[in-house]
Amino acid sequence: MKKTDSAEKYARIIMEDDLNQIAWEETLDHGDDYIAREYEITDGAFIKYEWRSFPGKSANENYNHRFTLVTPPKKNPDKLKPGIIYQIDHPKGGR
Repeated sequence: MKKTDSAEKYARIIMEDDLNQIAWEETLDHGDDYIAREYEITDGAFIKYEWRSFPGKSANENYNHRFTLVTPPKKNPDKLKPGIIYQIDHPKGGR
């Protein structure tokens, strides 16, 4: 598991489906083995969520769940920058 603690709250909001914090959401791509969604959080941050049922072919695609900050919040006291903020990898050796 890889995470950036100051931005972990966004992953938690999405995982808990906290509708008081989610302003908007849209499915970007989906299939049997992959889902990509984008969320706008009430503070103005945009988060891309990706789920993959199996590891991909490259090391960059070994995740099961990935949360990426696309746009930082409008008020950004933690000076968050776009990039992966939380990731849950597939277990080594498969499921």
